[in-house]
Amino acid sequence: MSNMIRDMRREAIELLPLLPTLVAVADTEHITDAAHVLGVPQPTVSRQVARASAILGVDIVERRGRGIVLTSTGRVLIPYLQRALSDIDAGIDAMTEHDARARGRIAVAFQNTLGEDVVPALIRQFRVDHPAVTFDLDQGARARCLDRLADGVSDLAFVSLSAEHTDNNSFQLYDERLMLVVPADHRLASRRSVDLADTADENYIAMGHGFGMRSICDELWADAGFSPRIAFEGQDTHTVRGLVGAGLGIAILPRIRAHGGEGGTVDIGLTQPAARRRIGMVWNPQADSPRQVAAFRSMVLRSGRTLVIR
Repeated sequence: MSNMIRDMRREAIELLPLLPTLVAVADTEHITDAAHVLGVPQPTVSRQVARASAILGVDIVERRGRGIVLTSTGRVLIPYLQRALSDIDAGIDAMTEHDARARGRIAVAFQNTLGEDVVPALIRQFRVDHPAVTFDLDQGARARCLDRLADGVSDLAFVSLSAEHTDNNSFQLYDERLMLVVPADHRLASRRSVDLADTADENYIAMGHGFGMRSICDELWADAGFSPRIAFEGQDTHTVRGLVGAGLGIAILPRIRAHGGEGGTVDIGLTQPAARRRIGMVWNPQADSPRQVAAFRSMVLRSGRTLVIR
């Protein structure tokens, strides 16, 4: 940069702060009108025009009647000055747009169970290269997340995927086994696996309607041929597991990563192949995504599976 400045002609450097005045004078062909356009006193405009002529060693304007006109030299010079100002304006606009993209906001909705590790891991990685981007986070039931996405409130949603989610509007990050969770002293606690039909007479603790886990469980129970007795409904998996640990029923939940149980519970494998849930990112293919949203989505498509390996 210092070499560039040294290589610039002295006249160009000295003219730079005078460009707006010279262009305004050329456009209005009147000192007073140019002063009004620029919002400066008339003597300031006169001094700056005289200064430009002194720098160049030639007159840029000459008087004609009560106004002024460009000299032949001025007519040659002014188009270049106009282009220079136009380029500066374009550069400022581009900088502003880039800054807005770099600093923008991304609205993300996600199911409660994904707020502990999945969503934070993705955001942390994205902010390595986009530290000024901020996130609006909205967590809750799967139905709420998808509604927020459909309404345009959220740019992206991280939820359990279902049949309507295809390559056109979603990306699967991983799938995970669902387990039967029972109290540590339950009659099934020593089993390695169990068929759901063997639990038809049990009291169940389930997520409330609208949560992704509840939809999956409803399908699993229906496929097993029974409608369970729901003793309690919870709003998050930790509460459901806690109620199971208290001996108030059994539940179907994602497998915990720690070995054994948690809070007096035991996880048992289910023989049903459908006892899995697919977790992924969903977007609205009809929506125009701001660039920061597109950049985040691209990062998830490119690296998301390695960032949230299970």
